Amino acid sequence: MGLSTFQTRLISALIMLPPVVLIVYLGGVFFVGLLIIALAISLYEWVNISKKTSLAAIFILLGIVYLFGSYYLFFRLREIPNVGFYLTVLLFFCIWSSDSFAYAFGKIFKGPKLLPRVSPNKTIAGLIGAVVGVIVILLIAKILFHYVGPLHLERSLSFIFTFGVLIGLIAQAGDLLVSALKRAAKVKDSGNIIPGHGGLLDRIDALLLVSPVFYFVSIYYLVG
Repeated sequence: MGLSTFQTRLISALIMLPPVVLIVYLGGVFFVGLLIIALAISLYEWVNISKKTSLAAIFILLGIVYLFGSYYLFFRLREIPNVGFYLTVLLFFCIWSSDSFAYAFGKIFKGPKLLPRVSPNKTIAGLIGAVVGVIVILLIAKILFHYVGPLHLERSLSFIFTFGVLIGLIAQAGDLLVSALKRAAKVKDSGNIIPGHGGLLDRIDALLLVSPVFYFVSIYYLVG
């Protein structure tokens, strides 16, 4: 019996997560090297998809600005003194939890589609799940960081809730953004380098749009 899509995605995530977290922990040249490789792959996939649309030049230009900006602010997040590693890992878990809860809620509750012309499989229930997933991670982080680590999420529950809703919605918007590009190009996946996910953009679409927001919220509200 073959593996389901969810099982394949889970196995891929479990294999990829430890080395990525290790590289983020090491930082420096290791982290920069990872970002350069990821940026190169992302640009290749974005350009390759854009070439198949009727507005190739515009999509390519927007993609260059979008990808460079997102990766740069992701780098800046890791470079925040003393707490950059913790914030970056927290961002990873927020995205992972958002994606997992969205998938689970969509499968369990089904219901009305979110934007069927852009992404036929996304549901309103999945959107709610995405938000719930982020809030759960932020609440866990608030408790854990109260006792361990230099990062203290000493924020009110209303802030945690608002931040969770914001990140959950933006994560889904990031997913829909890449889906819209693929729909315009009439392709299913951005690539095929990650089993169960397709291309790199299929895996990090939410991360790309969330990273800038997460960085600025971290700077102005989490670490002052």
